[in-house]
Amino acid sequence: MYRYVIITSCLLWLGGCYTVSNERFSADIHKLLEPGSDMASATKKLEAIGFSCDPVSAAPSTTCTKTRQGILPYTCIERVNLIPASKQTGVERVDIPQIMCAGL
Repeated sequence: MYRYVIITSCLLWLGGCYTVSNERFSADIHKLLEPGSDMASATKKLEAIGFSCDPVSAAPSTTCTKTRQGILPYTCIERVNLIPASKQTGVERVDIPQIMCAGL
């Protein structure tokens, strides 16, 4: 009986951990943000789901990042680059680089 409780607990714990999926991440962000939307509202939407946005970066785009922990001792960084339109108020393009991970 205790063996089943321990196995079930371990499976539930492992099921809640982060796994890297660039395709799923990209699809989720593209559902959330659309080109042509306001830059301020786009950054607020990303910040609402845990991203930290830096509108004063050296690049002409606004970069938003989110750090995620994996099952093993490694950390992954999800990034979203919001490329502004010529008027600097709207989003012309949403670039989603590959998720970068590092660890032991």
